Order: sequence, then structure tokens, then C-alpha cells
Amino acid sequence: MDSYFDIKALPNPEIIQSAVLSHLMQQLHKLLPAFEGRIGLAFPAYGQQRTLGGIIRALGESKDVDRLYDQLQCMVVVSDYALLTPIEPTPMGITQYARYTRAHAKGNSRLQRLKRRHQAVGTWTDELATAIASKYSQPLHLPHVSLNSVSSGQAFILFVHRNIVQEQGEGSFNAYGLSLGGAAVPVF
Repeated sequence: MDSYFDIKALPNPEIIQSAVLSHLMQQLHKLLPAFEGRIGLAFPAYGQQRTLGGIIRALGESKDVDRLYDQLQCMVVVSDYALLTPIEPTPMGITQYARYTRAHAKGNSRLQRLKRRHQAVGTWTDELATAIASKYSQPLHLPHVSLNSVSSGQAFILFVHRNIVQEQGEGSFNAYGLSLGGAAVPVF
């Protein structure tokens, strides 16, 4: 990861920053699959007011970063609601990395499926019901964005968990620019 640029959500009195970030992430999700896991995203203001913050940082090799930058410059949503900073080389001497991963909220439907599976094999007990209910009733308190699935059009919430690590790790990034298989992005 030798290059990066930032996408900064512009202040807008008509739309809150997290909604702008959701629109920007939706546009990135349309472009990132073409890079086959070579572009990672970071959120330098992660956790600010329990949100992802107002900045998305795209990191990767210079040819991929240049191509993504050019594609984003042509998008109306980006030019209307965000500022693209110039492409810069990634700073030297990075000592920390962040692994941004998707977290899944476990809802009542998951609880019902588990109950049916256990009942089918005769292992469902009141103690198990209590343990599973307490585990899945914990709401996620993570920064997130609201997106629409490209394939189904269905709305969903993408929860993002950040883990600070000391090594970059091996792996790639998914269609949301989040870590797969241990890949991490530099923190600076």
C-alpha cells in the first residue's frame, strides 16, 4: 500500500454527515469489486460521536488508487457531497495498523433457526434457550452505515469493527474495502 487519498464528507445543513458517508460508501461498493481486493478503506475519525466519522481513506498500490480516484472524480454524488484530497504516498515508519471488519447483528430470526435445529435433534433445553437469548439480545454498538444491496436492492446496516494491530498481515479486502483474512491498513 504505497498510495492513498481521502474522501471527506462536506458539511451540509440539509443532510447529516453519516447519511453522506452512507451515500459515499454505496458508490465505493459499486467500484471496489473491480479491484479484486487490492483497495482497502480506513476511517481516520472512527468512533467520533459513535460514527465512522466524516473521512474515508482509500489505500492501495498507486495504479489502483489512481484508477479509483479517476472513477470517483466523475461521480456526481462525490462531487456534490465530498472533497477528494490529492493522492499522496503512504507515510514511512508506520507502527500501527487497523483491521476494519464487518460485524453482523444477530437478530430474532437467527434465534428461531437455532431453536428449530436444536428441537429437531432433541437438544433444546430451557437453559440453552436462556443462554442463546442472552447472547443474541445484545445490540451492536458499533459505527455503521446504511446501504442498499446492489444485487437485491434490500436496505441493510453495515456495522464496522476496528481492531488495532502491530502488523499489516496477509489477506485482501472485500467489496466494501473491509479486511478479509487478516489484511490491515496503516494508521496515520
